[in-house]
Amino acid sequence: MKNKTILLIQTGLAAVFLANALTAIFNPGEFTEIIENSFIGAVIPTGIALVIIAVNDGLMTLLILFSKKWRPPIFGWAVIWIAVVLIAIGEPLDILEESGFLFMALALFFDARNYKLTN
Repeated sequence: MKNKTILLIQTGLAAVFLANALTAIFNPGEFTEIIENSFIGAVIPTGIALVIIAVNDGLMTLLILFSKKWRPPIFGWAVIWIAVVLIAIGEPLDILEESGFLFMALALFFDARNYKLTN
């Protein structure tokens, strides 16, 4: 049962990353305001940030779904990436709404670490 539960969480998190990668490519306006109104816009030009989002989230989709190796670093990066996104969003209700993705990534990270330690 645990493996099916983890697979469902993993698939859900991959879907989130895929949706964000596709949004960055096909509907970049969704991210433009967030980028420009956050610390990210002060450090990275919006166009470059959109490319970084598309590439990172596309790669994360593939790694989350298909990688059997390096699971703790993959999910660790997902935790860091999502935490930065939450900080960039900066609006308490939006952060609360999106925090479920952070908890999915944390669950997968701790599961991967436990799996690695016991196998």
